[in-house]
Amino acid sequence: MSILRAAGLFAQQRMKVVARHDVKAHVLSILQHVLSIILLVICIVVVNWVVISTSRDQSHWTPVEWNSSRAFVILYFIRSIPYLSVPFAFTNIFGLVTMNLWPTAPKLQVPRINIPILCFRVVTRGLFPNLVRSNVKRNIEVCYKAGLDNFKFEVVTDNPINLPKNALIRELVVPETYATRNKSMFKARALQYCLQSEINILSDDDWLVHLDEETILTEGSVIGLANFAGQELDSIGQGVITYANEEIVNWWTTLLDSVRVSVDFGMMRFCFKRLNCPAFGFKGSYIIVKVSVEKKIGFDFGPRGSIAEDVVFALTAWKLGYKFNFFEGEMWEKSPFSLVDYVKQRKRWFIGHMYTLLSTEIPLKCKIWLIPTDLGWLLLFGNILNIPASFVFPIPMPLALDVISASMGGLMIFLFVFGSIKSISIRKYGIFRKVLFILWTMLSIPLAACLDASASLYGVITHDSGGFHIVEKEVKPSESVPRTIDSI
Repeated sequence: MSILRAAGLFAQQRMKVVARHDVKAHVLSILQHVLSIILLVICIVVVNWVVISTSRDQSHWTPVEWNSSRAFVILYFIRSIPYLSVPFAFTNIFGLVTMNLWPTAPKLQVPRINIPILCFRVVTRGLFPNLVRSNVKRNIEVCYKAGLDNFKFEVVTDNPINLPKNALIRELVVPETYATRNKSMFKARALQYCLQSEINILSDDDWLVHLDEETILTEGSVIGLANFAGQELDSIGQGVITYANEEIVNWWTTLLDSVRVSVDFGMMRFCFKRLNCPAFGFKGSYIIVKVSVEKKIGFDFGPRGSIAEDVVFALTAWKLGYKFNFFEGEMWEKSPFSLVDYVKQRKRWFIGHMYTLLSTEIPLKCKIWLIPTDLGWLLLFGNILNIPASFVFPIPMPLALDVISASMGGLMIFLFVFGSIKSISIRKYGIFRKVLFILWTMLSIPLAACLDASASLYGVITHDSGGFHIVEKEVKPSESVPRTIDSI
């Protein structure tokens, strides 16, 4: 009895410690969120002060020859481009302000027995077999560590990888002769192959989790996925992806990708969690979908729908009435290893979005929010010219429009800065290096704009020539972390 009493006392003390730890974590989370919002306000106010004080001081103005109607039209057209991003800006602000930017680590909220089978599906061309083998092994270990029991991994590849044969891993080699009814290509073709009745071994009540070759699961992401499937929150879900946790091959592209982390926490989370729809698009990995839903929609979208099959899938699901949601836990990926790959990756995204907007299969109500955002991407070079043009050839604008434009500029600075704050670990790099990385991120914003503008221009010129570009993902020995860090 004394042993049982001692065990009971220990359990009570442990619960009190855990409770105190939870309270501290919760308070710290709220404090970090408040500080982040203060930083957002500071960015917006500072940019407004700079822009408005400059635009309202007309002493340096060189009047435009207004008898030239062409100059009038061109200048006002350039000045109007930033306002295409208003929907993007407002949804980001709503998401950033109304939902905690520093959520505590997710905890399992459903009994393990109620968690359905999770099938982690990786689609690859088989160009990086060592990477795939290593990541599958590592991700299985993470699933076990997180307490997941009912799961398996399916690797769908064009070229054999020769994965270990066991009950948890299934390798599917897509035959060269396989063709879909609508002649879909690339990843869409491989995903459609998995849904064939003679290939699929999953039941309609199971759940699929789509990963990229380089995707690394975390305990938090596994728990978030388990909660989503166990509670069946909605039919399709997505989460946050970060890019600076593994080996950093190229710091430029990694820091440029920091804005994507902020957009996940802002716009994407707001659209999925509050609006339950993919109003501004969808990512191709870290997706959870119920098998019955994926079988209903499929991926046979034809050649043009194969460039951005993820976006077409999401908008088709929205058209059919399926609901979306956002789940907790971050997953890790790598940024492109070179600026060339960065541009080619963005070019594919741009072309895929353009084909999606032109598709007659997607109703206007499901793509209307993509139109201004993608049009702004198309005209990004004009947006870049807007800054020097406003100083060299200033034109009168209503104060309200100047405030909106400047606020969007402040928001963009915050998105890059906050993304680097979330991505760069103090424990790994120290506070001094983290501050340097944040400053580096701020200085790289013009580069990001130029590269994204180049990607859209490249897409317009070449269309879909070159097919589905696969960026380098496997770290070579010469690209190790110590060397990369030491070179900073």
